Amino acid sequence: MTSGLQDLNPEQRAALEADGDVLIIACPGSGKTRTLTHKIASELSQVSSHREFVVALTYTHVAAEEIRDRIEAMGIDTTQLWVGTIHSFCLTWILRPYSLYHEALKDGFSVIDTFESEELLGEIAKRNPPLKGQFDCKYYATELGFSLDKSTPEENIDPLRSTIAEYHERLLEQKQIDFEMMLKFAHDLITNHLPIAKRLGQLFRIVAIDEYQDTRDIQYSIVSKIIREPSSKSRLFVVGDPNQAIFGSLGGVAKTAGELAALTGRPVNELALRSNYRSSQQIVEYFSNFAVAPMEIEAAGEWRDWSGHLVHDISLDKTELVQGVAELIRHNVEVLGVPSEQICIVAPWWLHLASITRSLVQALPEYEFNGPGLSPFGQNLDNFWYKVARIALTHSAPDMFRRRIRWAREVIEELATAGYVRDDLSARDFLKATNGIEVPGTSGTRFLTEYFDAFCAAFGFVPRVDSELAFQRESFFDRMQSRLARIQKDEGVDVDDLETFRKVFRPRNGIVVSTIHGIKGAEFDSVIAFGLLEGIVPHFGEPAYEKTDVANKLMFVIGSRARKHLYLISETGRGNQWYPKYQTSVLKGLATYPYTSRLITRL
Repeated sequence: MTSGLQDLNPEQRAALEADGDVLIIACPGSGKTRTLTHKIASELSQVSSHREFVVALTYTHVAAEEIRDRIEAMGIDTTQLWVGTIHSFCLTWILRPYSLYHEALKDGFSVIDTFESEELLGEIAKRNPPLKGQFDCKYYATELGFSLDKSTPEENIDPLRSTIAEYHERLLEQKQIDFEMMLKFAHDLITNHLPIAKRLGQLFRIVAIDEYQDTRDIQYSIVSKIIREPSSKSRLFVVGDPNQAIFGSLGGVAKTAGELAALTGRPVNELALRSNYRSSQQIVEYFSNFAVAPMEIEAAGEWRDWSGHLVHDISLDKTELVQGVAELIRHNVEVLGVPSEQICIVAPWWLHLASITRSLVQALPEYEFNGPGLSPFGQNLDNFWYKVARIALTHSAPDMFRRRIRWAREVIEELATAGYVRDDLSARDFLKATNGIEVPGTSGTRFLTEYFDAFCAAFGFVPRVDSELAFQRESFFDRMQSRLARIQKDEGVDVDDLETFRKVFRPRNGIVVSTIHGIKGAEFDSVIAFGLLEGIVPHFGEPAYEKTDVANKLMFVIGSRARKHLYLISETGRGNQWYPKYQTSVLKGLATYPYTSRLITRL
């Protein structure tokens, strides 16, 4: 395949054409996703059998959709492409076909809905003080069992272990598993039942891993068993950036080429993408200060020579934060001409963001915000009715056609598995039927309730009361009602209207409000970050020997999201009179600039 290769630079082309197993260390804005999609497209063009697949593992469902959209836009047949998260991979390729060989799964299983999982975990946690709820229960799967989040306070360790043990026991009694159990049981199966790795190794032409620095040891182990199987035809193509490895507390680790070679039993060729096509050289030089894995990064894009705002403020008080951020937003939009959807407000914790989002909505009623607490329901891709809601709340517009076709196939597959529709039902016929469903009214909740009923009628089925679809429908509405009630209580806003529901699946518009972890992979003209204080960046629970590296990685991610303007705020007034919080130590020694609207205007 040569189409589009002229758009690749020499480093990207070298990565695309490299033989064998390859590790690509890609700096921010280097065209990593473009390189990855060209590699996938190239491999798909060489597939010669319906029993040969190209597999791409992504960290999020959103990233998976972006890759598939790009491949389809290139006119490449994606029939033999499988792209999704490692959890989806384990479920599709290991657990469902081979569950019979696992003691815990041999009598059947279902995947617990995220909301139900959180409710159960929270219920058990409250009986194990000092745990207060599910937010105190972070843990992850390992090859040997389950480990606690590294930031877990010492006094919580024993109660949390007891909570997780009871939680798992309760799930297994109900023949249910959650995402972490998916990984553990998939690893058990591929380790103990050797024909699995052998078969997958012969099916997969290549396994591509995006954002490898967020991959856990157990995930590396699952993939490596496929690659190192003696009869395997699979190759490895791994892409990411160790400087953005910010999920370490949950087990994420950036393996070196040598470590990957030790896992796979084969040499791994390491290459690099060093040209940043996103940011100005001014911003590149600034965020490079925080690199823990040094790389010579050079701005090479449209904004290379841009001279924008680079502000670090240590004088703004917490009580002035909303006013200060509001002034920055107005100045960016009204003076600098930055579109509102190209502005991002970022902070380390959701706790800080929920408060400032509510205040900014009140202070700037002329602007739209996409932030915590403002969406009527969160992403819940493991719930069948969430998938139906995506179709119900989107229109049949040309720019949504490919995506809606893909969503339709997912719904058809689940309905066919349950025996409610024929497995040869085409996605086009499915969408034709759903597009004909008309539900009046302006309430989002009422719309979905009536739409789901009409949906079942359109396809001639009623879910059994004790069926998985019935349980998932109840869970979907319980989670949504809980969220709507919380928004009403915390934000003083009623968002139970159809237009707000439709916005969930529209392309991003308005000012984005996000955590540092949530912003990774995104890019904006202007980034405004606050809460950059010791004990927050990094989190106070991080092990002492990792604090500096963790803080540097977080600052690297923040800085590398910006194209033109970067505003960093280490506000005063947080903490208390005995333990006030000061700017994070990794910012000390770097230039600081006092923030005032007068200074910004002069800049």
